[in-house]
Amino acid sequence: MNKDETPAEGSRVREQQKAATRARIMSAAVGCLIDLGVARTTTLEVQRRAEISRGALLHHFPTHTDLMCAAIDTIVARNEQAVTTRLKRKSPSADPVERVIHVLVDSLKEPTFLAEIELWVVSRTDSELRTALVAAERKALRDRKRVLDEIFSPLKAAPAYDVVVNLSLEFVRGLAISGILRSNPESTTVLVQQWIWAVKQLLHLDPSVHATRKK
Repeated sequence: MNKDETPAEGSRVREQQKAATRARIMSAAVGCLIDLGVARTTTLEVQRRAEISRGALLHHFPTHTDLMCAAIDTIVARNEQAVTTRLKRKSPSADPVERVIHVLVDSLKEPTFLAEIELWVVSRTDSELRTALVAAERKALRDRKRVLDEIFSPLKAAPAYDVVVNLSLEFVRGLAISGILRSNPESTTVLVQQWIWAVKQLLHLDPSVHATRKK
């Protein structure tokens, strides 16, 4: 502590330094996940990119799992923000269905979105990672609903609104995974147009009429 600082000021400076170091680590960890994938995002590589000491890294994140769990929260938050940003950039369209679907599809092009998908896949055999992902997704649920409601607001009055929103989200997630191996971008364009057509059909349906009751 500087001799001219009060104990309170010294404490505040230390907290700011801790926050700054943590932010550097998170930036480095997310960068690693995007550039190298989950398997090669090691604590040593994150430490190197963040340009901090081993002790500083371990002080904030004692284990690799702790580091990944914290990175998940950051990635989920970034992905929600990316959707909002895409919506603002997308010019108004005469066809509201095309606009909302293209906003979602464009969002999956974000590197952090694919990183989140990769974490989901890896968590299949990593119970600690899966627990962290479930917690992060639950925590982000309210924000995600708010973002989706903003995107799909032109369709809000449709009886099948919830069905369209939920199925569209699952569609773009599946498209992101299959797109990793797809070499022909035209096939993606066709799938998107087919889904836009399907959404237009769904919007005219009343889900309560078509639902089946289990006996």
